[in-house]
Amino acid sequence: MKLKLDIPIGACDCHVHAIGPYTQYPMTADRVYTPPECGLAELRQHLQYLHLSRVVLIQPSFYGSDNTFQLLCAKEMGDSARVVIVIDQNTSDQDLANMVSMGARGIRINLSTSGIFDAQVARKQLTEVAQRIKDFDLHIQMYASAKLLADIADTITTLPVPVVLDHFASIRADGFKVQTELPVILDLVKTGQVYIKLSGIYRISSASPDYQEVKDLAQLYAETNPDRILWASDWPHTNTLPGIPATQVTPYRIVDDARILDLLPEWIPNQQNLIKALVSNPERLYRF
Repeated sequence: MKLKLDIPIGACDCHVHAIGPYTQYPMTADRVYTPPECGLAELRQHLQYLHLSRVVLIQPSFYGSDNTFQLLCAKEMGDSARVVIVIDQNTSDQDLANMVSMGARGIRINLSTSGIFDAQVARKQLTEVAQRIKDFDLHIQMYASAKLLADIADTITTLPVPVVLDHFASIRADGFKVQTELPVILDLVKTGQVYIKLSGIYRISSASPDYQEVKDLAQLYAETNPDRILWASDWPHTNTLPGIPATQVTPYRIVDDARILDLLPEWIPNQQNLIKALVSNPERLYRF
């Protein structure tokens, strides 16, 4: 489907992954899935298709804390790309400084993929990472269940760094108004401490292809604090399928990115706020 939306200059896709050749960029042995290779050439085609001029590469879980390929892609793309990395106990301050100089702007904490739902474990991980990165002008990006996010909201508000919540903060679109976690998430957004990423729409709704049930939730987030909304495709749409071994290549989801991007004016009817979500909010957070 051809894109209809008139994309503003400087618009950014705030969540993509690049997957390099298996022989050059090995995945971790404990990964939970194996996606097909999908590198820089495909990423450039994706951005050109959507008329987007900026991008944020997110370190995928299957590369662990080896951020080499995402940083390499960002280097090749120049000032139009930024990276959200993963660190561990072996990451030194010098390593962090080097990665910041290469375009790193945030640290990813992927609790959902790691199977972490314990609030105490999450609090510890959050506070330790925040202390590590606070002097590097980095933020924390979290993918976690809505329940876990609500359980640790009091910790999130005390962190010395901004926090980005992936994929609509994992609030299910169907019946979102009665989800007890929603008011807590909205309060976080109101503080300005937290950004919401409108991404991975198929992770919160099965109402494809137009996901009408998502519109009211997206509008609610945008109206709550339009200065803290980001948009992202979640390209190239990795997937896990039950019964498939983690080492077997799992095909990507079939997603029409243009069709989903064209939903934005329905989600954010105010043109000024739409430009914030696509341009000025990413510009501020990722320092383009």
